[in-house]
Amino acid sequence: MGFHRFFRNTAVLATLLGAATGGTYAMAQEAACPLPGQKPALVVQMFFGQSIRARGPVTKMEWNAFLRNTVTPRFPDGLTVYDGYGQWQDPQTHVIAREKSKVILIVTADAAPVRQNIADISAAYRNLFRQQSVAILTNSACVAF
Repeated sequence: MGFHRFFRNTAVLATLLGAATGGTYAMAQEAACPLPGQKPALVVQMFFGQSIRARGPVTKMEWNAFLRNTVTPRFPDGLTVYDGYGQWQDPQTHVIAREKSKVILIVTADAAPVRQNIADISAAYRNLFRQQSVAILTNSACVAF
């Protein structure tokens, strides 16, 4: 379910529940976020290393195809991509690797299908580009669009 459709459906449910409970549910929903119009959301950052062992880095064309074919279909309502540079220590060799990276920032409703989409994107990238991991950072936040 898309982020905006989720919140539209949530607003309808809150209105119905508010009418049924004398408005207490609607007031509790508003109190959960500090600014008017905000709703609770899941914020996901995914960190994709661009170096591939035994070959050159992920090319711009490869990255754009991955974004278009794997990420966008799972999050068509929107996301942000930015460049990063990071380092990590290989747990087996203890060598510190430094590399360029791509970071995807997604703000979405927290639901089981969303979690599965995140896991699927991570697995696809690791398999496609022979990566040991994709770092995933999640937070709860309040958002308004």
